[in-house]
Amino acid sequence: MKIYDISIKNFRGIKSLTKLKSGDINSFVGKNDSGKSSVLKALDAFFNDKFTHNDVFKGISEEEKTEITIRFESSEVINSLALDTEGKINLKKTFTFSNTGKVVKEIFYTCNDINSEEYSNIWGVKEAEINTYLENLNIEYSRSGRGVTNLSKIELIDINTQNLGRIEKEYVADEYIKNLKKQYEFFEIPDYSLFDAEQDLNISSTAFQTQFKPIANQSLLNNLELTRQIETNVQDDLENEFSVITGLMQRNVPNLEKIKPSVTCNWGNLVKFDLSLKFSTDTFEIPISNKGTGFKRLLMVAYFEYLAQKATKKYQIFGIEEPETFLHPELQNDLLDSIISLSENSQFFITTHSPVFAGATNNSNIVVVKKQNELSNYLNFENENENEILDIVISELGIRPNYNLLNDNYRKVVFVEGSGDVKFWERVFLKINGEIPSDILLIPCGGDQVEFFVNAELCKKINRKFIIILDSDKGATDYASKLANKQALIQKVNQLGGEFDILRKREIENYYSRDAIQRLMPTDKILHNEFQITDYHDIKESIKTHIIQGLSINFKAKNNFEIFDEMTKEEWLACASPINNTTDLEIILAKMLA
Repeated sequence: MKIYDISIKNFRGIKSLTKLKSGDINSFVGKNDSGKSSVLKALDAFFNDKFTHNDVFKGISEEEKTEITIRFESSEVINSLALDTEGKINLKKTFTFSNTGKVVKEIFYTCNDINSEEYSNIWGVKEAEINTYLENLNIEYSRSGRGVTNLSKIELIDINTQNLGRIEKEYVADEYIKNLKKQYEFFEIPDYSLFDAEQDLNISSTAFQTQFKPIANQSLLNNLELTRQIETNVQDDLENEFSVITGLMQRNVPNLEKIKPSVTCNWGNLVKFDLSLKFSTDTFEIPISNKGTGFKRLLMVAYFEYLAQKATKKYQIFGIEEPETFLHPELQNDLLDSIISLSENSQFFITTHSPVFAGATNNSNIVVVKKQNELSNYLNFENENENEILDIVISELGIRPNYNLLNDNYRKVVFVEGSGDVKFWERVFLKINGEIPSDILLIPCGGDQVEFFVNAELCKKINRKFIIILDSDKGATDYASKLANKQALIQKVNQLGGEFDILRKREIENYYSRDAIQRLMPTDKILHNEFQITDYHDIKESIKTHIIQGLSINFKAKNNFEIFDEMTKEEWLACASPINNTTDLEIILAKMLA
């Protein structure tokens, strides 16, 4: 499940923040102490219950609570009675303190409920109550048997209560979450990992140890039989020893039959991490504690990447404060490439002063944070004038255009979505046209991104022709929202006097040749028949399933340019989308060269 929007009340410097829209990568920019980190901390409170007195808004009244509401989008269909009026999973956590100083938290859900007290809160009740609802509606149903679930009963009630109408209501969410998990195998509250700028990066610190413990815990799970045997042995040994103690006790307590110990082993607490490093240039290992903060940040980010790659069911959400800190600009770009790649199956919330990170974020997901009268205000393109926000972001981050645009040797500029797309089009030129034209400048600026608008504005000022090439994204789960973004972007491109074109296939990986992939395989590996390349399905996921896992070989799923290099001109044309007597790639090349 992906975060759709966030609402926060009475948290740190936030009095009230309503429905802050979220995308795959979200960048918060602003001056220090403006409140950039507050949303990331609020997410930590919501997902991980990290909440202290310091998190309470200073102007809160006695009757108020701290509230964090997150609305999620599900990639699969969920019964509408479990969703709010806009079709979102709506969860709210509240935080207060008891008289003893302990945190008191509650969780609620909002749903578009049946407008009747008699049949209310259907996703928040137990099965017996659902059965009562059915009986009151005179609906015949099977109490047990194959295929009989609470979901099938709820759907019957939903159909038979349409005449009662619907009303949005809020209920305690304990049973709600349990019921959703029980009825929908895909339903999982995402994991959230916060990489805190203030986090102690010493290896011995609790924060550092906690981050790495899941690896050890997984190993313990993989060795359950062994750990159970150890527990059994410990139990037997203790029982033997306590039988002796029982005998001694019976002299004074004759009716005492037995003292039986019960063993509980907390294996996770037995594991403590230490890490040492061995470099090819050294003959010895060194403790990681001897390395600088920049290296440790790289390690933590690599660990986040590891978590995302290992995830099978759970959606991963990451909060990273100022990832650019202590990183060379080249490493910033490498890190950004990793984040962009991971954002296909994960979500990122980033605070930054770096034009590298903010410049690569879609406009709609850039949030400018300003503090006024000790209150943090969050401004984005959704609720403010777009040009004003752009000006603030550009000024705040010092984003500058690509000054190669001023080189008169370049007759035309081609904007593409990423650095991988630059390499793709270079190979299209080489394989189909025979050479890369020297008078065309390829710039990776993405689609709806600040960096693109900065460069496009300069093109307009100097009267330089430009075209933007976008993936079609057909087949993606969030295609509807991506299409809406494309349409808005096309309007802006037209206003700036540019051209655009869209690939006929989902993305560049959909232009792979299956035959070329087979030629790159070891001679003893044959591609499964199930592995097919179509126009719109997720080729990267197919490669992971059928090649990386299925054939157990080292193979790149994304931007594997070995495949494109292996393809012949005939294969390039065969893998392109046919349009009349030509192909989509040839049409786009002609536009670039015109």
